[in-house]
Amino acid sequence: MSEDSTQRWRGRYLDAAHLFVPARLRQDPAVLARAENVVNAALMAATAGPLYALAYWLLGLRLAALEILACCIFMLMAPPLLRLSGSIALARELFLCALFFNFTWLTWHLGGIHAPTASWLITAPVVAMFLGGVVSGVCWLVMSCAAAAAIWALPAFGRAQPGTPLLDMPLLHLICNLGLYVVVLVFVLLFELTKTEGFVKLQRALATINELAIRDELTGSHNRRFLLGLIEREKERSDRNRRPFCLCLFDIDFFKRINDTYGHGAGDAVLRSFAQAVQGQIRGSDAFGRYGGEEFLLMLPETPAPDAMVLAERVRRVIAGLKCKDGDGGAEISLTVSAGVAEYRLGEGVAQAIARADEALYAAKSLGRNRVHCHDEDERAPVVSRPDGEQGGDAARPGAGIGRLLDGAQCDQLTGLLNRNLLRDRLRHAMNRANRNRRLVALLHLNINGFKEINDAFGYEAGDDLLSQAGAAIRRCLRDSDTVARWSGDEFVVLLEDLGFESDAQVVAEKILDRFGLPLSVAGRACLVTLAVGVALYPAADCDLDALLKRADIAMRGAKRWGENSVQVYSGDTVQPQSERLALKNGLREALAQGQLFLEYQPQIDLATRRVVGVEALLRWQHPVYGRVDPSRFIPLAEETGMIVPIGDWALRSACAQNRAWHAAGLPEIKTAVNLSARQLKEPGLPARVLAILLDTGMPARCLDLEITEGMLIEDLAANCSLMSGLRQAGVLVSIDDFGTGYSSLNYLSELPVDILKMDGLFVRRLGSAAGPGRSYAIAEAIVAMAHRLGLHVIAEAVETPEQLADLCAMGCDAAQGYFFARPLPPAEVAAMLARQVEAPALVPA
Repeated sequence: MSEDSTQRWRGRYLDAAHLFVPARLRQDPAVLARAENVVNAALMAATAGPLYALAYWLLGLRLAALEILACCIFMLMAPPLLRLSGSIALARELFLCALFFNFTWLTWHLGGIHAPTASWLITAPVVAMFLGGVVSGVCWLVMSCAAAAAIWALPAFGRAQPGTPLLDMPLLHLICNLGLYVVVLVFVLLFELTKTEGFVKLQRALATINELAIRDELTGSHNRRFLLGLIEREKERSDRNRRPFCLCLFDIDFFKRINDTYGHGAGDAVLRSFAQAVQGQIRGSDAFGRYGGEEFLLMLPETPAPDAMVLAERVRRVIAGLKCKDGDGGAEISLTVSAGVAEYRLGEGVAQAIARADEALYAAKSLGRNRVHCHDEDERAPVVSRPDGEQGGDAARPGAGIGRLLDGAQCDQLTGLLNRNLLRDRLRHAMNRANRNRRLVALLHLNINGFKEINDAFGYEAGDDLLSQAGAAIRRCLRDSDTVARWSGDEFVVLLEDLGFESDAQVVAEKILDRFGLPLSVAGRACLVTLAVGVALYPAADCDLDALLKRADIAMRGAKRWGENSVQVYSGDTVQPQSERLALKNGLREALAQGQLFLEYQPQIDLATRRVVGVEALLRWQHPVYGRVDPSRFIPLAEETGMIVPIGDWALRSACAQNRAWHAAGLPEIKTAVNLSARQLKEPGLPARVLAILLDTGMPARCLDLEITEGMLIEDLAANCSLMSGLRQAGVLVSIDDFGTGYSSLNYLSELPVDILKMDGLFVRRLGSAAGPGRSYAIAEAIVAMAHRLGLHVIAEAVETPEQLADLCAMGCDAAQGYFFARPLPPAEVAAMLARQVEAPALVPA
C-alpha cells in the first residue's frame, strides 16, 4: 500500500474516532491522545471479543461465550459514555472493569490458577497503563495480582471451584496464548497510530513555520533576513576558500508609477512576475530574494564580476520582454529593471558589499535606468550593458565604472562624499522604502560651529583640510548602509535608514559629537571642533522630501542657539531640548528613589472561560519635566547605565506585592507576568533575588511568570537553561516573549525550560481577514499546534478585533491579551475588573 493510501486510511480512522471525543477534549493534544486510546481499546474489544466468543462456543463452552459477549457490550459502551459525559476517566474505568471481570470469571470457571486464561489477567494493568498512565496501571496491577492470589487461595479455604470442563486443554492454551499476543499487538498498533499522527502534525507545523520564516509572503522568494544569513555563510566560505562571489541588486524601474497608475494589486502582480522570471534564469546554487519594496538581491556563489554581469544582463533582457496584466486583467504593463553588481572583497562585511552593489545600482539609475552596472573596482573585463540600440557615451566604453560615473557631477570634489544631488535621490528612495516597510528614516543636518573663524585664522587650504577630515570622521561613525553627503560649505547631511526607534537617531548624533570631542589637526596644530546637529524623522505628517530637509535644517539652527555640541530633534514648531536624552539617562536613579516609576497591568484572558487569569506588569515613568516617557526611550537607557537591575528588582517586588494585595482583598488568585531584561539575566544571583522577593512578599511561586525574549534565551543557551530550570524547580513559570520574531530558536525550542509561549503581535495583527484563513492564519495555527505538542501554554499578544479573537479561538489558542479586552490598567481598575468577574459568570470583552 502506498504512503498516500496509508495516510488516507489513517486519517479516515482518526476522523471516525474523533466522533466519540467531545470538542473541548480536542483542544489539548495530551488529553486528545488519552481519549483516542479509549476508543482504540473499544475497537479492539469489538473486533476480538466476538471471535473469541465464537471459538469458546465451538468448543462447547456456551456460558463462557455468552459471558464474553456480555462483557464486550459493556466495553463498547465506553466511547458513547465518553461522548455523553465528556469524562475520560469514567469511560476508561467502565472499559477496564468489564475487561477485568471477563478474565477473572473465565479463569475461575476454567480451572482456577492453572486455567488457560490466567495469563490474560495481565491485560487489565497493561491497557490501564496506555489509557490512564502510571497511576492507573499500578492500581489495576494490584487488583489483578489480588485476583490471581484469591483464585489460587480460595480452594485452600474450602471454597469449591466449579468443575473443570472436559476439553482439549493444550488446544485451549494455544488459542488463549495466541489470542493474547494478537490483542496486545493490535492495541499497541492502534496506540502507535494516534501517536504517529500527532508527530506528523507537529512535523507539518514545524515545516510550515520554517517555510514561512524564510520566504517572502508575496513573491515566494527568500525574505531579507534569511537571504542575508545565506550571504553571511557564503562570505565565511569565501574567506576560507578565497573564492569570489558576487551580489546583484535589482530595482524595478518606475515601480511607484505602476502602483499609482494601476493600483497596488497590479504592483503585487508585477513583483510576483518579476521574481518568477528571475528564478527561471538562475542556477540552483544561487540565492535570490526580496531585499525590500521593489528591490531584489541575487547572490552568485563562486562567480567573478564579469560572469555576474553576463547573468545580470540576461535577466535585464528577460524582464524587458516581460508583459504583466494589471489587476483587472486588462492593460499590459511593460517592465524594465536596473541592476548593480559588486564582487565580494575578502575580509569586508556583508553590509559593505551590499552597499557597493547599491552604489552601482544608483549609478545605473542615474544614467537613465534599464541598465546593468558593475562597481568600478570590481570590473576586470569590458562588460557594460546599455539599453538595446543605445550607442556610445563614456558609460558604454570598457572600464567606465562607478567612480567615473559619480565623478564631478555627483561626488563632492573636496571631501569625496556624495553631493546634494545624489543625496536627494537617495533620500527619495529611502522615503519610499520607509512608507512600504514601516521603518523609520532619520535625516541629520550637521554644521561646523565657528568654521569662518578657522578659515580666517589658518587660511582656506587649512579650512578645506578640516572639511575633508570632518567628512571622514562622520563617515567612520556610521554603518556601511548609512549615507553621508556634503550639503554646502561647512554643512553635512547624514541619512539613516531602517531605524527601530526614534532614539536611535539621537544615539548616532551623540556618537558623532563624542568623536568630535577629540581635536583635529589643522595646519599642524590641534584644533577642537564643535558641531550643531539637527534631526528630522520620517514618516511624519505633511512631510515630503523638501519638507524633511527643511525640518532638519530648522532643528540644526535650533541646536546652534543652544550652544556647542548640541543635538536638536524637530518636533512641530519647536525642537526637543538638547539635553533631554542626557537628562533622562541621569534622572533614572532619581526616578527610582522619588517614586516617579510605576506599574500598569494588562489583563490576560482565558479564551475558554473568558475570565482574567493573569496580568502582565508594564513599567511606566512619569517625569516631572517631560511628562510620561515612552518605555522604548528610557528602558534602553536603563540597560545602558546598568540601572535596569535595581529598577527590575523594584518592578518585580512591586508586582508581587500588588498580586498579594489583590488576593488579600478577597479577589481571585491570578498570575502576574514580569519581563526580565538581558542585563538582568547576566547578573549573578538572579534566582536567589527572585526567590527572596517571593518570600518577602508572601507570593506563591506558581503565581509568578517571568517573561524572556527568545533572542535573550538563545544568546547563552546553556547558562540560561540552567538558570531557568532552577527557577522552574522552585515553581516559577517561565514564558518565551515575542515568539516568532526569529526563526533560529525553533532548533532549540524543545530544549528550553519554559512553560508558556507568547505569540508576537506581528502574527496576531494579520489574523481576522475578511477573505478567510490564509497563510497568516496557517502560521499562527502552526505555532499553536507546535506549542501544544511540546506541552506549552500559548498566549496571543496585541488582540484588537473580534475577528482576530475568533481566529485564535478556532485554532485552540489558550489565552490572549490586547486592547480588545483592556488597555494596561492601574491596580485599582484591575481590582474592579476582578471583582466584577467574581459576580459575573464570564468576562465580556470591552
